[in-house]
Amino acid sequence: MVIPATAPGLRPWRGALVESAMSASIHPARTALLGHQWVVDHIGGALRRGGTAHAYLLTGPAHVGKHTAALAIAQLLLCETGDGCGVCRQCRLAVRRVHPDLHLLEVPPERKNIPIKDIHDFLHGIALRPAEAERAVYVIRGAEDLAEEGANALLKTLEEPPPNVTLLLTAPDATGLLPTIVSRCQLVALHPVATEEIAAYLVGVRGVEAERAEAIARLSEGRPGWAILAAEDPDLITERERHAADLLDLLTASRLERLRYVDRLAERWSGHADEVRDVLEIWVEVWRDALLVGEGVAERVRHIALMERLERAVAVLGAEAIATALEGTLAVGDALERNANPRLALETYALRLPRPQVAAK
Repeated sequence: MVIPATAPGLRPWRGALVESAMSASIHPARTALLGHQWVVDHIGGALRRGGTAHAYLLTGPAHVGKHTAALAIAQLLLCETGDGCGVCRQCRLAVRRVHPDLHLLEVPPERKNIPIKDIHDFLHGIALRPAEAERAVYVIRGAEDLAEEGANALLKTLEEPPPNVTLLLTAPDATGLLPTIVSRCQLVALHPVATEEIAAYLVGVRGVEAERAEAIARLSEGRPGWAILAAEDPDLITERERHAADLLDLLTASRLERLRYVDRLAERWSGHADEVRDVLEIWVEVWRDALLVGEGVAERVRHIALMERLERAVAVLGAEAIATALEGTLAVGDALERNANPRLALETYALRLPRPQVAAK
């Protein structure tokens, strides 16, 4: 069963637990999920009716708030009052992540996946009665990174779940997990949060200046976690704007300069594929922004700092060339995910980029 959300999703390849901006109206120990409180409310309602699932799979883009939502659900399930009060002993222990009935598992820093030993240690004792709360909660962050043996071990637990145990799994989407695991979980799809909601939080809770908060919120692509990180580390925005500007520079670059640039990207694919994905996603944003500028809806542009360059690019390229370039960027990303030769795919893409007669600078 999929619990629906109201916001649209993102491409497959392409929040954070925060203090409520209206904290004065609730108990000071209570917290709210930025954009995802509906998840906790939904499961809270099921808890009051005695109808919670034994396992949930939370999916969504990176930094949208999957792990934080899982922790908020865990607090709710462990709470003495059943509403995640934030005041009782169970809530206080859960918030500090030291509750004896809260078990957490994620990829070790030095590994690319969760080894079988870790999943065995994690599940050891799952059949025992909870130590303090009425139930035990097991949270797996990045369930798509379970080694094959670990996934099979988890599947055995899901097939015969112990009583008074809830498992919470997170992953970008369900395709990276065994279908048999997915079928035994209730799916919770977390989608991007509205730009206005993120900006209001940055201003009202984090004290970010309004114009900067708006720029961060637009660049966040609806991901509260990324917005919070960017508010704390300006280099994140600087890097995104650099990659965006690089694309505009490539439009007037020579064939050799284009090939040299994308060859460096191709070299990163084998060991740092996520970095290449990030660049391509930013380029998708640039073409999207250019189309928005051409349609006269610049208020929806994400890369506000590049507005003048975008306007000039639109003037010399035209909407048809921009739409074709956008399609090409999406296509090269899909090709890389299908194991196309990175150098050949990216070089072909670079040589097909439009070349304006007037520099868009």
